[in-house]
Amino acid sequence: MIGGKTVGVLWGAVEGGLSEELATQVASGRRRVRGHLLPQSLASHSGFPQAASQRGLRIIRIAVAAQARRLGIGRSLVAAAIAGADREGLDFTGTSFGGSSELHTFWASCGLKTVRIGLQQEATSGEYPVQMVQACGAEGVSLIKQVRTRLAQHWLVLVPLNWKDLEPELLVNITSGLPSQCGPDAADIRDLQNFGEGHRGFQLMIPVLRDLSLAPGFAHWLRAQAEASLWCRAVLQGWSWPELQKEGLCSGQRDGEGRLRGLVDELLQNGPEL
Repeated sequence: MIGGKTVGVLWGAVEGGLSEELATQVASGRRRVRGHLLPQSLASHSGFPQAASQRGLRIIRIAVAAQARRLGIGRSLVAAAIAGADREGLDFTGTSFGGSSELHTFWASCGLKTVRIGLQQEATSGEYPVQMVQACGAEGVSLIKQVRTRLAQHWLVLVPLNWKDLEPELLVNITSGLPSQCGPDAADIRDLQNFGEGHRGFQLMIPVLRDLSLAPGFAHWLRAQAEASLWCRAVLQGWSWPELQKEGLCSGQRDGEGRLRGLVDELLQNGPEL
């Protein structure tokens, strides 16, 4: 409240707490239960039945008066909701929203982490649904760690198959927040050096470059680079050179490969240690 007037509200609902038998059926895809969007989604799409057995607070909507925006009120409401969920013994606090880089940045600033992206674009927003959570308590922490680790393990395969048109800024933001995988080995480093110097073709480098996207520190570094969008489209999402040229990311294959080579060379010279 400001000056005795309510300027912001948060609406949420407690979900989950399904029996072990029902949670197993939900995770296997044999049952769907109304009113449990977040835990049911995590159970069925991530493959962890305990996600439906645990109880969590789903933040459905936040509204802040126009004159009171940009004052941190939304983040304060989320912090209060998380604290309340913890006091009530819930396992996590989370939300589901039509994915945009702006909304993802807001929820990440509140301490929530990405656990899932939907495979179908929402009819209303045209965006892919993104789900983010913050764990509460030992069981919630263990579950969310497993879910995020599994998402990271599958990420490089899922992106070009399902999210080829996800906006690059959102893609690199999500990628930078996922648990890091193994960094490049000696053979990969040699290939990267040869690619950066112009001696190795892009097509042969795609597996190494994709793996590099989840190497420790790389995606955080990439976010500040001018060619981040080109990397997302060409490497992670598998766009063709004509598609990249049409979007204005390069003037053709030679130019695009040159930009990516320059990016890798800059990484090896001045980027995070691999």
